[in-house]
Amino acid sequence: MLSFTVQAQTNQGSASLKGRYEQGKRLYEQAQYSQAIEVFRTLSRQEQSNPYVEYANYYFGLSALKAGQYDLAKNMFLQVISKFPKWDKLGEVDYWLAVTYFKMGDYVQAMGLVNEINNSQLSASLKEDVAFAKEYFLGQATSEELDVLLRQHPKDKMLAEQLVKNMSSRLYDAEGQRVIDSLVNAFDIDLASLGTVSKEASVKKNSYQIAVLLPFLYGNLKPEARQQGNQFVLDLYKGIKIASEELQQNGFNINIHAYDTERSGDKTKSLLSRPEMEQMDVFIGPLYAGPIQEVTQYTKENQKYMFNPLSSNPAVIGENPFSYLMLPSLITQGRRAAQFAIDSLDKNHAVVITSTSVQDSLRVSSFVEAFEKAGRETTVLEEENFNRERIEELVEMLDELGEDNMIYVATDKELIISNTVSAVVMAENNIPVIGNEDWLGISSISYDQLEGFEEYLIAPGYINPENENFKAFKEQYRKKYYDIPNKYAYAGYDLLMYIGNMLDKYGVYFQEFYTQKDKINSLLYSGYDYFNANDNQLVPIVKYEEAELKEVDVRP
Repeated sequence: MLSFTVQAQTNQGSASLKGRYEQGKRLYEQAQYSQAIEVFRTLSRQEQSNPYVEYANYYFGLSALKAGQYDLAKNMFLQVISKFPKWDKLGEVDYWLAVTYFKMGDYVQAMGLVNEINNSQLSASLKEDVAFAKEYFLGQATSEELDVLLRQHPKDKMLAEQLVKNMSSRLYDAEGQRVIDSLVNAFDIDLASLGTVSKEASVKKNSYQIAVLLPFLYGNLKPEARQQGNQFVLDLYKGIKIASEELQQNGFNINIHAYDTERSGDKTKSLLSRPEMEQMDVFIGPLYAGPIQEVTQYTKENQKYMFNPLSSNPAVIGENPFSYLMLPSLITQGRRAAQFAIDSLDKNHAVVITSTSVQDSLRVSSFVEAFEKAGRETTVLEEENFNRERIEELVEMLDELGEDNMIYVATDKELIISNTVSAVVMAENNIPVIGNEDWLGISSISYDQLEGFEEYLIAPGYINPENENFKAFKEQYRKKYYDIPNKYAYAGYDLLMYIGNMLDKYGVYFQEFYTQKDKINSLLYSGYDYFNANDNQLVPIVKYEEAELKEVDVRP
């Protein structure tokens, strides 16, 4: 009778254990992980006469992992390995422990377990799962973390490939490119198969789709008005349209699709969600901050180029390696101005005159860095209240400095520019001045004044009036729109002609073919050069003399 009672109690206990185990499993499968943890917690502690103890500990760890309690999950998996060293499911435990380490960002421990599994006698299917997990989590690691891991596992090709992916998605830097080239050679990496932007991955198509994302503001257009509030946008698009038609006539199947961003980030985000956007090869625009942010994110995620036709602000590029400026950035302009001053003006001191704006500081910092790196000296004058008294002070300063000096006017502020010109004209010494092409549009500066001293202008928008392509475009524009083109129409036309020709010649990743310092010819401007850069490195410098603008230097 005693034996029968003990057996009955044992059966009843087993039934209770089974019931609680199945309850815990149901909660786990229903994603009720917190409740599952509590059920498995009690089961995991009851080891004697408990046929479910290994599984209880295992599912305790899995539930904690799914609930995001990574420390708890790690401890439970380690406990299973320690307490049940002969359990036949330890391979799965190692797998989930590796996943837990990955989730915790402990890549060193995770990779150690991954290698143990790969070197074991475990099943091929489990090793395949491990490979998928490894690839997934390494895809979330930083370049710094991958570099550490690769030093510990110097023969791991997947690590090398992921590091190349990461570094390829950043803005260019010389050291980074050296590392990429070294890894590609050492591991025989096929860049095209990685899905990274490269010459090898640049697909050539029968036709190309280009999205033009501009603030057309269709709802505000007035058909009866000769000039619209956003006329510059319409002029830009007119130039793009003429280029599109010309490309089609020349046998290039380049199709443009216009979208109105309305200067709105939300509107742009909605446009980008349209299915046809997946078919776009290149994006032109947008022009304003909200839309730029949305398109930047989209193009970076989808590895598609975006070109801004008007801005010289490097903030438009940001950290997006797929974003390009048609113009040289303010930083590049300042650097080129310094190089020209060093090579052609040969002065040992530069007076840099600027405003207090953030954008002007970009020109100043790059100029000063390049000029002083060559062993020259600079004096920076930040002007706010540039009145008559200040002009006289500047004249006196220039006279004292002598002729071994030059001036760089690193601002677009009209008052600073016109008063600086007045001071230079009044000064006794003949001091050369570097400014920018906007001076030509300032009404307070006459052409006689410009010829009265040695001035040089940074002029990304310079077009040689004798250029036959320029003459042909003006005639096309006049016939089509019964109007005279302006700088916005020129920019739209030339940019699309550049993009169209490059797509036809090299495919969707045409910018990757800038592997040397040879410029690409432009139909209207001085050319394009994106060698190791995301803004145009060609900076024309012009001088007004004999009643005309003359290009005196083009600096790559």
